Amino acid sequence: MKLAQYLALLPLCLASSSYYFDGSATSNGDGTQSSPYNTLASIPNLSLSPGDNILLKRGTSFAGPLLLNKSGSAGSVITVSAYGDASQSKPIVSAGTTLNSVLIHGASFVTVQDLNITNPGDNKTPRRGVYVYAADAGRVQEITLQRLYIHDVRGWMPSTTTTGIATGKYANASGGIVIEAAGSKTPTYFDGLLIQDNEIRSVDRQGIYTWSNWCQREELAAFWNTLCLKPWAASSGLVIQQNRLYDIGGDGIVITGNNDAKVLTNTLVGFNRRSESYNAGLWTANSVGSVFRYNTVSGGKSTLDANSGAGMAYDVDHSTSGTLFEYNVSHDNEGGFFLFCPYDKPSRNFTIRYNLSVNDRARIFQVCDGGLVGGKIYKNTVHIGDGLSPYIVTETTAATLDVQLTNNIFKKEGSGAAKWELSDTKFTVNNNAFHGSINTYSKATNPLTEAPGLAAPGLRDPKAYLLLAGYPTLDSATSVPGDADVDFFNNPTSAHANRGFYSGAGTKVPTWISRFDDSGLSGWTATGTASIVADPSGGLGKSLSLPSGVSITKLISLTVPFRLNLRIWTPVGTGILPSVEIQGVSKSATVMFAAATPYRQGEWQILEIAFSDSASTATVDGESVTLKYATQSGNVTTAFVKINGGSTGLFVDEVFVTAA
Repeated sequence: MKLAQYLALLPLCLASSSYYFDGSATSNGDGTQSSPYNTLASIPNLSLSPGDNILLKRGTSFAGPLLLNKSGSAGSVITVSAYGDASQSKPIVSAGTTLNSVLIHGASFVTVQDLNITNPGDNKTPRRGVYVYAADAGRVQEITLQRLYIHDVRGWMPSTTTTGIATGKYANASGGIVIEAAGSKTPTYFDGLLIQDNEIRSVDRQGIYTWSNWCQREELAAFWNTLCLKPWAASSGLVIQQNRLYDIGGDGIVITGNNDAKVLTNTLVGFNRRSESYNAGLWTANSVGSVFRYNTVSGGKSTLDANSGAGMAYDVDHSTSGTLFEYNVSHDNEGGFFLFCPYDKPSRNFTIRYNLSVNDRARIFQVCDGGLVGGKIYKNTVHIGDGLSPYIVTETTAATLDVQLTNNIFKKEGSGAAKWELSDTKFTVNNNAFHGSINTYSKATNPLTEAPGLAAPGLRDPKAYLLLAGYPTLDSATSVPGDADVDFFNNPTSAHANRGFYSGAGTKVPTWISRFDDSGLSGWTATGTASIVADPSGGLGKSLSLPSGVSITKLISLTVPFRLNLRIWTPVGTGILPSVEIQGVSKSATVMFAAATPYRQGEWQILEIAFSDSASTATVDGESVTLKYATQSGNVTTAFVKINGGSTGLFVDEVFVTAA
């Protein structure tokens, strides 16, 4: 046979195979679609080849574990996924009495996607939803975990000072997704691990956690010398993005043993819920070059004393260098905003810039024991709400703190007073804006104490913290070497040298703002009974509840174009879904909520409608959504905004309108 003919036939010989599994089948078949397997125990015995598929039927359930220990190849991964009627729910994989629902053991070039994974347990043994584990395996490559729903994983808890604060973490950790490089003979590490677009809900202890026994290096803090034992072999190419984590018992997302990991556009709502120990939202330890960008963390709990460091949104921990946190949001975390825990080896060359903190409680910045070298904290915006009295900076160390705190905005509203616990003169505080009841820090230089001109302070929407025209925070920042090219909103930082996280031109004052914190509906007309209630997320302040069939309307007196922003919380339910309508003089625009992405039930989201006579657009949490835009049959005399609770009901908060 000629070589060309052989090469043409070769792909047919190497065609991938698909193996079908149906949890509702009464007997175990041969793995074809017409005679599927009915047990996951068949998977380890399959003669899998690169490009093969393991397909679980939608709408059915399986007792795990699902064990995958064979590798694909570059460009021909082995895929575990779902098949069947797309309207049916994802196939359920539970662990039964085993530790792992899904175990990827030493395999490379694999993808696991579109599964519903649970591992209830009793909180008395380690439990994991997905466990990616390799020991003495060398380089483990290209593993993707995506579109998974991982929930109710009840690993070993609580992790108190009595039961042991290490319970559920380090080696053999418990949680939703756990990545571990183990062994003692062959350096083992992961390369090109992608974790994206997963929902992780109600898991203990960790949300997404990475660990390596190959950790020893000169920069390692001493207390880890007994926790991980072998010479440094860092993982690389880790990307954790667009995941949504809720009700996490301990830490949200933890990066250890990695070079240049990226943690991007994740949402964490509620962490440190059951651990009763030291946990943070998103953090890194013993890693180099970690990047955290465009994440949102809220609802962190802290059951320990004010100096514990528990329940803080973000953390640059020990044995790290080159860590970057930029364009992140933190709000309503009991522990506070940012933690630094270097211990006996300094955390080096970290940058905290263009982030937003709203109503974080105990501490804005806290330093644990140990030194910091080459730290930059600049152009962040911090709002401290009524009744809160956090520390701006608190430190309890005799080590040197080489940190610049510059060009930030700190705004305090209402009762309470923000304070300082900072004695190290190497920690320089220069050219920051402080307004409201904030105790004076005697060593601060060039402070600005006039009103900073925040557009709508106290709201959780980042656009509430644009800077108004005419205020001294505009074009008054000092130069910081290595500044970012763009700000939080993608404005070029070269355009305006502003303090805080916004680098654009001065904006207009909102025409009106409705916070609903004063127990009133000022300016709104209700059809039915609307009520002011506690924030359903537990955040500071109150919210408006629109039960089934109830709506509110407010007249608009400004001309187009303008922008409407509000927070929405859609309860779980079906039927006539809520809506937001803008009726202009000649045009109307209506957003009908949908039971689909990007709408997510049972959490706060930000809806923005840009309204004009020529066109209107809408986004939810920055993602475009369908908007019904129409020309009226005749001009109306009164324009209005109408918010309708539909048949499911709706919570609404922080409504504001700004002329474009």
